[in-house]
Amino acid sequence: MMLLAALAVLTTRLLYQSSQDRYVKEAFPLRAAARDVLLQMVNEETSVRGYLISGDSASLKPYYAAHPQAAGDVRALQRLTKLRPELAGDVSRIQGEVAQLQRFYRTQVTLIGEGPEGRLRAQSNIFAGKALFDEFRDTSGQLIARADAIVASAQHDQRRTFRFTVGVVVVAAIAALAIGLALLRIVPGRLAALYRREQEARVAAEYGARASRSLEHVVDAVVLLDADDVIRYWNPAAVTSFGVSEHDALNRSARQAVPALAQIDEALEQGGSTVMTKLALEDRESWFSVHESRFSEGRVLVLRDVTAEQQLERARSDFLATASHELRTPLSAVYGAARTLRRPEISDAELRTRLITMIEEEADRLAEIIDRILVSSQLDRHELRIEHERIDVRALCDSVLASTALRASPRHTLVLDAEEQVWAQSDPNRLRQVLVNLVDNALKYSPEGGIVELRVHRDNGDGVLIDVTDQGLGIAEQEHDQVFDKFFRADPEMIRGIGGSGLGLYISRELIEQMGGSITVSSTPGEGSTFTVRLPVA
Repeated sequence: MMLLAALAVLTTRLLYQSSQDRYVKEAFPLRAAARDVLLQMVNEETSVRGYLISGDSASLKPYYAAHPQAAGDVRALQRLTKLRPELAGDVSRIQGEVAQLQRFYRTQVTLIGEGPEGRLRAQSNIFAGKALFDEFRDTSGQLIARADAIVASAQHDQRRTFRFTVGVVVVAAIAALAIGLALLRIVPGRLAALYRREQEARVAAEYGARASRSLEHVVDAVVLLDADDVIRYWNPAAVTSFGVSEHDALNRSARQAVPALAQIDEALEQGGSTVMTKLALEDRESWFSVHESRFSEGRVLVLRDVTAEQQLERARSDFLATASHELRTPLSAVYGAARTLRRPEISDAELRTRLITMIEEEADRLAEIIDRILVSSQLDRHELRIEHERIDVRALCDSVLASTALRASPRHTLVLDAEEQVWAQSDPNRLRQVLVNLVDNALKYSPEGGIVELRVHRDNGDGVLIDVTDQGLGIAEQEHDQVFDKFFRADPEMIRGIGGSGLGLYISRELIEQMGGSITVSSTPGEGSTFTVRLPVA
């Protein structure tokens, strides 16, 4: 019984060690490296041939990408021949032939780049290059065949070992009667399980090769760094996220290839293996969710671009802050006036009228804020209906100034400068909403008063221009693009006492663009602002 157990343990060890040595450490890496070096040289050959045919240097991109990979595959073959010295001759020939082919391809590229005469010389070298490549293909084919033979030999040896072991176990079981019967119930099952493990090891080796290819289709950026922080893998998503090609990133220090990775390391040191961080790239700032996995030979960084989610969260936060602030003021006024009206000692009719008027005005303000929020939501969902009519822009602007004059202080002067009749194609109600908002803003951001002017004129093309100009506080140059963003306010902390929902200009821009026009701003702090609406002429 002890002998049988020792035999089973020894067979288990042999089967498992055979799987590890023959498949995982020898056959599959050897075959994969031989096939890869053949593939890379095919890529170089077809790339150079394409360059010869088209003369377009962009055709050489596969050539430059395959060159270092072929060198890496040759080094891998040299390492593997330490386990299989009988293959050293084939590998040495492959190394020489790869070097010879690459010298030939470099010569061809140089000749083609010299112009028509060099190109003719390169064409005359085609047959010599083909002979070199055919010789290399034969040598690599022999090496692949040898690797396949190693795999076949290993399979044969393992099957023979398996049959021999089962036979010994069966004989021992019959001789030992009850002991043998007991072992027959246990050992064959264990051996079968170990044989399955051997098969799984083979499958796992092949799966590893496919897994690296699968990473090319992952939407997250995946970066493999060795122990010296040199980039060893750089998937296409990393190219998209950081704007650095695989050729420029591989085999370089991470901080040299992509300086933003230094920011990631600082964030990981402070936040652990999973962090959220903002990176300052060359042309933009982006937010990334970063996960780091470390192992003995280096580490893997998985980076997901979450800029859109961060912008959405910021918009949600801005909305809550703005809505709560803007709604609180009129609600407080309504609440205070209503509480005052309920006091029994309030009998002054004039005071009651003023309080009721206050409630009406603040209720109108609440309705306006809520209406802007609803319109903004409809614009975001593209549910707002826009009419396209032929309208008299001068008459519309005259009407806008007449209505806003009621809200202007004595310090303000409203002026209309327009031709007799200017016709535009737009939605009259929505255009009126936009102009009322622009004039109200001009009044609000001119607390010291001044002239607020509407100018209507034709441009040199097929458009109608409406300028709304004030002499107020003005807008800093860096905020010219931001003023049309949702919830942006030039005075967010109300330092100058000017509130607002931050939706008016956003809604104005969206409405004008849906009418086929555009809106821009020019402004100098302390001198005033001019908002220009351009509409298609009718």
